[in-house]
Amino acid sequence: MKHLVLIFCLFAAFVGATNLPAQAVEESNNSGNNRAEALASLLTAMETVQTEVDALRKELSAATSQTDRERLEERLAERSDQLDELKGRFRESSAGVDLSLFEEEEKESFSWEQTLGKILEPILDEVEKATATSRKRSDLRAEESQFSERAEGAARAVERIGETLVSVEDPRLREALEAELKRWKERELLAVNRAQAATLQLEELESEKDGFVGETTSFIRSFLAERGLNLLIGIAAALLVFFGLRLLLALIQRVRIRDRPDSFGSRIFLLLTNLLSIVGAVTALLIAFSAAGDLFLLGIVLVFLIGAAWAGIQVIPQFIESLKIVLNIGMVREKQRLLFDGVPWDVESIGFSCVLANPELDGARLILPVRRLVGLHSRPWCPDEKPFPCRRGDWVELSDGAIGETVSQNPGTVTLREWGGAEVTLQTPDFLEKSPRNLTLEGFRVVSRFGIDYAHQAVSTTEVPEWFKTALQEKLPEIVPAGAIRGIRVLFASAGASSLDYAVQVDLDGASAELYRDIEYGIQRILVDACNVQNLTIPFQQLTVHRAGGE
Repeated sequence: MKHLVLIFCLFAAFVGATNLPAQAVEESNNSGNNRAEALASLLTAMETVQTEVDALRKELSAATSQTDRERLEERLAERSDQLDELKGRFRESSAGVDLSLFEEEEKESFSWEQTLGKILEPILDEVEKATATSRKRSDLRAEESQFSERAEGAARAVERIGETLVSVEDPRLREALEAELKRWKERELLAVNRAQAATLQLEELESEKDGFVGETTSFIRSFLAERGLNLLIGIAAALLVFFGLRLLLALIQRVRIRDRPDSFGSRIFLLLTNLLSIVGAVTALLIAFSAAGDLFLLGIVLVFLIGAAWAGIQVIPQFIESLKIVLNIGMVREKQRLLFDGVPWDVESIGFSCVLANPELDGARLILPVRRLVGLHSRPWCPDEKPFPCRRGDWVELSDGAIGETVSQNPGTVTLREWGGAEVTLQTPDFLEKSPRNLTLEGFRVVSRFGIDYAHQAVSTTEVPEWFKTALQEKLPEIVPAGAIRGIRVLFASAGASSLDYAVQVDLDGASAELYRDIEYGIQRILVDACNVQNLTIPFQQLTVHRAGGE
């Protein structure tokens, strides 16, 4: 249904009807009759008010009391205004022309408020023109309701006074009530006529427009006829100037700054290119509308520019920081390290759109508007600094003890595959907060502690470390290739509460990182076997209880 209404509106706007059918002629005749009835009602109302005005003037001339004169002057002014309003309504309804078109406006002194008002005046006039029918219809409905209510109230007053007159015998009271009855009958007649006139005008107005569809059709037709061509010319001029300036300045930039596209001068030229193209397009738009004498479209553009300027005042500090970044003299600069959303990035290029890159995050690149970098700061890359602690396929150990192989890493998440195939996904900033230790890149060390009984204290610092080291050298190649073992150290660590403790350090190549847990558990097994061969006792945790009283 909506599509049908839209098609009808467009068809009526561009084609229109050329011949009236017989039914339309009949409706036109009915409209003329309704108009005559409305004018007759208005004329009756005018005569009634005129009679009341004449009576008030006579009473005012005969009044002697100052209080009575003030009261009568107030009522006379009110009725005179009402009479003038009725006369204006009668003239406007009979002629079918807005009388305000023929009223002369007084010239006023200059002020900037009035100047701004003149800029907005064409826009407000168009809005008023577009809503004139709806507002007039609303006013007539309100007037009809108001005077219908007055007519009902006056009718009740006439009825009540009439009932009172039946039982009144006092001549003075009877004369006063008859005067009041006459006044209320005049008020009833006036209200009925005004309500009837409003009703007939409303019917005539609604018969002239076909509801929303008719008003929409009329508005589209009027706009296209009056301003469609002006709008098309203005937009075409703005686009032509915008792209023409950009093309011309781009050719100049290619010739003059060919060797250093990232230099400060090149950035200044790029900034001026964007500013000049925008300013030129807006200027062309204003010139086109001004030359066409279209104050409505000209006012629309001026209001938009005023609003943009006012909004620009609020964001001047951020705008200045954005310009400094574009010129590569701000807190964020090209080819430096930037921490964005908790992830390190290389600032690949800066302009009104900035490019951030990190080759280790599956070759990720972010393209951001320059305003997203305001408030951030970058720093130069340190020597041998890596953009990310690991690569896809590396084995890492996190601060919470978790170990896994990185199967994917991107700006959003890092996925680790643990032994057995289970995969754990972490947010990239959370992954970095766990201080990942790369086991694959440069190799790794497995540290294990082992203790023996104090009964072997005599050889604990001399022979025992050698026994353990020899055992590890012989047995570890059964777990990990001998070429992956870089070194083995067994150090006496401490004399514990119930054991003599040793620290075992095994350095391995990164290729064997997948066997980290096997190596860690294998060290303990090999050392236990060595204790069995050398008859070394492995202590258990001892608990000594001291009883009170020396027992």
